Amino acid sequence: MEEQKFSFSEVFEKSKEYIETQIELAKLRALSRSSRIMGSLIVDGSKVLLTLLIVFFVSLALGFYLGELLGSYSLGFLATGGIFFVILLLIRVFEPRLEEKFMNISIKRIMSKWDTDDEDELDEEEIKEKVREAVDEVEEKVEEEIKEEKERV
Repeated sequence: MEEQKFSFSEVFEKSKEYIETQIELAKLRALSRSSRIMGSLIVDGSKVLLTLLIVFFVSLALGFYLGELLGSYSLGFLATGGIFFVILLLIRVFEPRLEEKFMNISIKRIMSKWDTDDEDELDEEEIKEKVREAVDEVEEKVEEEIKEEKERV
């Protein structure tokens, strides 16, 4: 078996390589998590947009329906506007509670997207194990070199 000599430059290079790999891994994790959050925000935004369109068309239908019942389209749309005004007043009255509830929902949703483990988590554990093994090998070599130097002295 060929004996490998210990060198500080090799340890330094391995340490530098390990740090660069960890930085790259952190960047990739951040990118993965932020893209997951952005995707979720885009989907939520499109849901809100479609919901607004639905509310708009239902409001139109309600205005026409109430207009037929009241005998005047103007009164039907006025009644629809009154309904929205009452809803606005209710939102204004319960604003602090609603704001807190929506903040909590938003935070939970974002954190659930942030904390979702990637499929590559197993590969990461394997990489960490290999790095630990490499560090252990280097430590053993260092200890052997120190023992040899002590014996020589």
